[in-house]
Amino acid sequence: MSERINNIDMDKLSNTDEKIRKNGGHFTAEKHIAGEFHFDGSPMFTAELKSEMATFTMGADEPGVLGGMGIQPTPLNYLMMGVMSCYASTVAIQAAKKGIKLGKLKFTGHLYYDIGPVVEDLDFPIIKALNIDVEADMDIKEVLKLSEKACPALYAIRNPIQTEIKQIK
Repeated sequence: MSERINNIDMDKLSNTDEKIRKNGGHFTAEKHIAGEFHFDGSPMFTAELKSEMATFTMGADEPGVLGGMGIQPTPLNYLMMGVMSCYASTVAIQAAKKGIKLGKLKFTGHLYYDIGPVVEDLDFPIIKALNIDVEADMDIKEVLKLSEKACPALYAIRNPIQTEIKQIK
């Protein structure tokens, strides 16, 4: 049985590391998600998300202030969940690679935003700030810094990503 540190399978991580080293530091991957906006009721949007082991149908609503039903989580809830869960896993991985066994690792996210530009044609920034508070049972400031650099979701929100939006039908 493989050793697990911070719920990270060290054998699998080692195998991935070996593949990365053999490929000049690269291990490319892709994610594809298809979703649909619904014109009646809640959820307003659904998408099928797949893991290695299962498929999940996720739903989202806009909050009441944007005319939505407010029943399902909002798209920004999913954004925060994605960033926080990615960062949490990255922290666990970075700590495990250093042999640090954590007993407590909690995250609280705070997103500050302005709905004005969503409703009106305004040029104000929509997202003002995302702050993440981390609680751990030991000092992991060094691991947190390494994780900020290594987390794909943090990278995505901190760096412009080439984005193409086109109507296909």
